Formats: sequence, structure tokens, C-alpha cells
Amino acid sequence: MKKENGLTIISIIIYIIALLIVLGVVATLTSYFYKNINIEGESQLTNAQFTKFSGYITEEINQNGVRVVEVGENENVTYITFTNKQTYTYSKVNKAIYVNEIKICQNIDKCNFSYTEENNRDKIIVDFKSGNFERTTSFITKQ
Repeated sequence: MKKENGLTIISIIIYIIALLIVLGVVATLTSYFYKNINIEGESQLTNAQFTKFSGYITEEINQNGVRVVEVGENENVTYITFTNKQTYTYSKVNKAIYVNEIKICQNIDKCNFSYTEENNRDKIIVDFKSGNFERTTSFITKQ
């Protein structure tokens, strides 16, 4: 009697089951990897918004003779105005920060301004929140 070599139905089913298990593991690892990349990307975007805002306001307060004129808030807007006529405005409706009428930051959840005077210099306190990123920072004007 001749021995027959070949695939049986049972061996094909075992191959298919093993292949499905491997594909399931690869799909799970891939989805986990991409989900973490999206979370990290979002975190970097919110950090970038704060960095951009900090750069603008730091440039503003490092000019000689610039002082705070007014800090205000109403139901939809918080703002700070300087002696050189620059006004930083946070719109709660648009979730954006503007310098005069130019949008510099977006997707901002909270931005509150306050200031105190110390040693003839203004100390500006900014309470900033965007996504998971939250920070309260102080800026001090030049004399």
C-alpha cells in the first residue's frame, strides 16, 4: 500500500486557527502602539500652544517701559492690556488667544490673567489650561 502525503482537513483548520491567533496578537499590539502615539501627539500640541503663548508675552514684557494698563474679564473674554497698546485676549467661545485681533493659540480650555505690582515692576500671573496640560506661570516686566 502506498503512503499518501498531503494536507488533511484537520491540519488546514489548525493552520487557519494559528494564523488567526497571530493576526489577532499583531492587531492588538499595533492598535495599542498607534493609540499611544496619538496621545503623545496631542500632548505635544498642547505644550506647543503654551510655548507659543509664552514666547509672545515674554517678548512683550521684555520691552523697556511696557507696563500693564488693565486686566479684565467678562462672561466670554479675559484680557490684559499693556502700555504699548497690545492686548492679549482669551475668548472662551472660540477657545483661542488673540494678540489684538490676530489668533496666536487655539484649543485653549482656560487662560486667566492677573497681575500685582512689586518693586515698581508688574508681575503677571497666567493660569493656562489646554487639554491635559495645565500651568500657572508668572512673568515680570522690565523696569
